[in-house]
Amino acid sequence: MSDLRTLHDAFAELERRADAAAAGTAPVARPRRAVRLVPIAATVVAVAGLVAGAVWLVPGDSGTHAASPPTTSSSTAPSTTTARSPVPTSPDDLIARFRVVLGDTATFEVTEKIIVPPPSSTNTPQPGTGSVVTPQLEDPDAPTSAMIGGTLTSAGVTGGFTLTIYPSDSEPGEWCDLSRTEDCDVSTLPDGSRLATGTAQPAPGAVSYLACLKRPDGTMVLMHVSNQEDPLGAEINSPGGEIYSPQPPLSLDQLKAIVTSDKW
Repeated sequence: MSDLRTLHDAFAELERRADAAAAGTAPVARPRRAVRLVPIAATVVAVAGLVAGAVWLVPGDSGTHAASPPTTSSSTAPSTTTARSPVPTSPDDLIARFRVVLGDTATFEVTEKIIVPPPSSTNTPQPGTGSVVTPQLEDPDAPTSAMIGGTLTSAGVTGGFTLTIYPSDSEPGEWCDLSRTEDCDVSTLPDGSRLATGTAQPAPGAVSYLACLKRPDGTMVLMHVSNQEDPLGAEINSPGGEIYSPQPPLSLDQLKAIVTSDKW
């Protein structure tokens, strides 16, 4: 367990590091709103990569590219088809899947793309040795996961959103505390999946919805949507606090349908 920042602050930190890298200078701290740190499982990949110092901001378009059809020399050539991973390994993969799941329900614009490395463990020093604690990758060859964020529009209503799919050993209900969700419902679905949904109202007129599904195989599908710039909600007149519309662009039932979709 470790103290982790909210997704909004994770995005802000990544932007700061990317700006510093592009300028070839040491990072310069940007002012940002203070947030409460809360303990959750270290496998919450949205911010674990920041703790390890190993998350990369990925520039570029969010389009998909058609692959050339495979060619075979004979009808007996071995098949190269492989099963698709339950966890998207890149932001573009996640974007493509999200479009399929949304269908004509909504449109979205991605402004943040994050590649998250595999979960890390920590070398714990023996008492009195003075050793430095350093994060270690569980498996350097393990696949990465991804997070995207931006704006989403449905029926003429626009709001902020974040979406990530990642392997986890934590419980969906932990995200209720992290997201400051006051009205949180946690249930078990017929297939054994665990689902947490809830609403947060961080300020007058501000509304944020959460839906978090943990599948039986340990894959977590997490999405936030709000009527503000900050998908998790923010104080009015604070960074991310701008209100785009009277309510979020998706209802809580729509958000539930998205995370539980079989099209991922």
